Amino acid sequence: MTNIFESKLKFKFICQDSYEAEKLISIFALQKDNTLFVSNIVRIIDNEVVVKLKDGSHHSIMFKDKINSYKLEQFFNELISRKGQVTDTKYVGEVAFVSITEPVD
Repeated sequence: MTNIFESKLKFKFICQDSYEAEKLISIFALQKDNTLFVSNIVRIIDNEVVVKLKDGSHHSIMFKDKINSYKLEQFFNELISRKGQVTDTKYVGEVAFVSITEPVD
């Protein structure tokens, strides 16, 4: 049952190809301990986003363009600041979808 004090949002990111889309959804998939595998965004270089994972490793995700890379940064910052929770991730071809539930103010 959905909590009336939450809202559901779905975000779409266009990656360079299906491999990059799969990589993106895998780092945003909810872990067994209900946390994210990605810990922060380290750098954005044009259409490439470098992320740091919980295990300390760094990985890059290639997007179609700079707009999508900056959309990921904005999404991640909003997710963390609003204490949202990822509820679903999927990809179709080069397009990745991340759904979140966040508390309503």
